[in-house]
Amino acid sequence: MPQDHDVGVPREAVTVTTEDQDDRRRFIRAATVLKARLLTKAGSMDGTVLDASLNGVKVWTAGNIPVGSPITLVLAGSVYFGGEVVWRRGETLGVCFHDDPEKVATIMAALLPQRCLQVGHA
Repeated sequence: MPQDHDVGVPREAVTVTTEDQDDRRRFIRAATVLKARLLTKAGSMDGTVLDASLNGVKVWTAGNIPVGSPITLVLAGSVYFGGEVVWRRGETLGVCFHDDPEKVATIMAALLPQRCLQVGHA
């Protein structure tokens, strides 16, 4: 289980990944540990964002959220992202954001390294 940390993680604590599979992505991903709340039709549950990009996040949660489920991801208690669960492996799931990447970049500017905020430059 990932460690819980405050959402206000300094940028220095975020690691930009450069693995081969990440190089194929349109958006640069940053490894991070951010507390999150996931809101679903079935209720809400705690989670931890393990990596993030302008397109989505990888989240650890003990809750059972099926692939295809619409969710709202809440960071810092007041930052909301609408999205959908697009994959699940055990207690880890991938969420694709519904918001435009430029809008996500504006909101995530305080949480992600600058190089992750450039749309289309993976």
